[in-house]
Amino acid sequence: MKYSSEEALSEIMKRSKQVVIARERRTCQLLLGLVAVTFAGLIAVIATLQGENKVQSETTVYGAFLLRQEAGAYVLTAMIAFALGIIVTLLCLKYKKSKPKY
Repeated sequence: MKYSSEEALSEIMKRSKQVVIARERRTCQLLLGLVAVTFAGLIAVIATLQGENKVQSETTVYGAFLLRQEAGAYVLTAMIAFALGIIVTLLCLKYKKSKPKY
């Protein structure tokens, strides 16, 4: 035998940790890409909505422009961003719980 049973077990544990680290790195890169695409999409939506809603400079109440009829798209964008944040958080928590412990 080339390895004793303790050395073989040690090598197996070492390689399994390397596989887990590589998988976590790929998952983090995927999530980073997803966040970047989502961020770019939200910026694009907000940029297209800016041309439609012109907030008047005489408005003294900062949140009053959300009461206007044309502000529905801003509210919808905020709700979608909030929902995506919740979904990504829950997926991260699920992934963290399912991760094997060494």
